[in-house]
Amino acid sequence: MQLSGIPVLTIQEAQALNAPPETALGLPGRAYFAKDFYEAERRNVFAAGWMGVGFASDLKESGATKAISIAGWELVLVRGQDGLVRCFHNICRHRGMKVIEGSCTVKNLRCPYHSWTYSLEGKLIATPAISGVRQNESPGIDKDGLGLVPVRCEQWFDVLFVNIDGDAIPLKEHLRPAINRIDRSFDLSEVQQGSGGRSGKFAYAANWKVILEGSIEDYHLPFVHRAFDHSTDYLTEDGGSVYAGFSSRRTVEEAIRRYETENKGLQLPMMPKMLKSGVTESLALFVFPNTVLSCGPYAISTSIIVPTGPESSEYISTTNFVKEGTGDDYAQLRQKNADYWVEVFGEDEPIWETVQALSHQREELGLATRFSPHWEKGLHLFQRYLADKLESRRVRDIEAIEPSDA
Repeated sequence: MQLSGIPVLTIQEAQALNAPPETALGLPGRAYFAKDFYEAERRNVFAAGWMGVGFASDLKESGATKAISIAGWELVLVRGQDGLVRCFHNICRHRGMKVIEGSCTVKNLRCPYHSWTYSLEGKLIATPAISGVRQNESPGIDKDGLGLVPVRCEQWFDVLFVNIDGDAIPLKEHLRPAINRIDRSFDLSEVQQGSGGRSGKFAYAANWKVILEGSIEDYHLPFVHRAFDHSTDYLTEDGGSVYAGFSSRRTVEEAIRRYETENKGLQLPMMPKMLKSGVTESLALFVFPNTVLSCGPYAISTSIIVPTGPESSEYISTTNFVKEGTGDDYAQLRQKNADYWVEVFGEDEPIWETVQALSHQREELGLATRFSPHWEKGLHLFQRYLADKLESRRVRDIEAIEPSDA
């Protein structure tokens, strides 16, 4: 997975980005469409650490499978007979066909091309007619050595993370700063994983960073979204190389109005601690590179930004409501909440896609973007993380190829 020693950012661009947010210059336009920049990201950012790929609640029973295409990597998630979710490269060991398309529940994984068949644990178990009619074995085929290629897969909360290069530290050790921050304000045991609401998939004609950057700040809220206004209580959340984001606090009454959680006297249940105190908190953590945890007084949404190409992305999301709000009595309120967020994302879409389209002209003109020192510190932190990740990985690759004489 080594790339050339040529940096995708110039020294001058990296230095300008690393200035304080009030004077820093953002990533250049080509970072949002150039194939070499995207290739550097897919290998040195997405494959080199833990990235979110899906939700455990989507794989409810043994044999449940889901094909994932993310940043140029074709993967398949499988829940085994032992209840564990595993991940494999979605490539048959015979002719390189995808083994699974979409989502389905199966007894085993059968390639549609020549029917090579694998167990839910990835072991090759059948090679039909490989040596002729009804001749299903071949002395040259060692099934034990031809299983699907596994990918490290670990779960935190409802999110499934994978590490393609296999070199990352254990997931919970990596996520410890984010877990500690969430635990300060939210009790995850109070919510029901995969309980409906803001769930589904949105597709955008925009680079994945445009989507993340459009979500990681509240600066745009009153200018783009009819339902939102600026919070007077707004703090940047700085998790170093693990996460960035923001938090805000409101009264219970303000939160009900903001999130439309009440209908005909019925209200979605809130976190008991917040309801008792009268003060609610909202916390949005963007766990690098592509996982979003939106923690609010009545639910925790888990979302994943999926790069599908240099200029296309998907956003997949599921909502985990406070357990008392998951019954049939609250179904209409949960749907109302889902409709509310669909409207919000619909308001973002033309903005994001226009920003994407203009990234080409911005590169031609050499126009740099700027940051709000109040609202966009988290966005600045993300761009610095990305630049540092690309550069440090490039240096390690060079050292691996050209070891010193010492």
